[in-house]
Amino acid sequence: MIVYPAIDISKGEIVRLTKGDFSKKKIYKKNLVEQVQIFQENGATWIHVVDLDGALSGENKNEYSIKKVIENTDCNVQLGGGIRTIKDIEKWISLGINRVIIGTSAIINDDLVKEAVKNFPKKVSVGLDLIGDFVAIKGWTEVFKEKDAIYFFRKFSDLGVESIIYTDINNDGVLKGPNFINILKYKNIVKVPLIASGGVSNFQDLKKLYSFNVEGVIVGKAIYDNKVNLKASAPNSLYINGLSNT
Repeated sequence: MIVYPAIDISKGEIVRLTKGDFSKKKIYKKNLVEQVQIFQENGATWIHVVDLDGALSGENKNEYSIKKVIENTDCNVQLGGGIRTIKDIEKWISLGINRVIIGTSAIINDDLVKEAVKNFPKKVSVGLDLIGDFVAIKGWTEVFKEKDAIYFFRKFSDLGVESIIYTDINNDGVLKGPNFINILKYKNIVKVPLIASGGVSNFQDLKKLYSFNVEGVIVGKAIYDNKVNLKASAPNSLYINGLSNT
């Protein structure tokens, strides 16, 4: 199981939201390069980056900052937020992003996902951010209710995306534990790797998610608030702690 430390960027700074609420934005770091290097030194193999302003506006707003992340780490980087077109995907992959995450556009234009999976094999994931049983879009400001979440999990699994990232918005940023029931439910629905996000509060949460055999887990606030020690959660340490299935 891969632990993905999260870097959510707004106006060039590392921030965390509570339940996706931009009015409850907390700035954690202004120096992205320093934080990226800390993650790498503590054993991270992947970093999860989100352009929050891009997710809200539908276009990239933090290109300079994201380039700094790419240029200053040997870790793989996956990026979401504001990715709306094939040209967006092509640009980021050419700049060194290892995997792009399509969110809003996947819901309103699944042809984009089909084309992206075809043109960029193993480089395209879909992010499904849920409020209850429905997907939230446009920076979590709207809820798409024409289809329920299960429909989209099955759809994008059948399209063969590299992975599906499931975020439970009501658990995100509150340090009260993931929605284990739904994670297991969606894990059993999809045929592609599932990455869980939202609510991790301690190492025991990671152990439980590991037992579900999910591909990975995204951890943000718990790392920044020193609730989870990334070094103790990195792949080699997970092996030492008996959590590796390799």
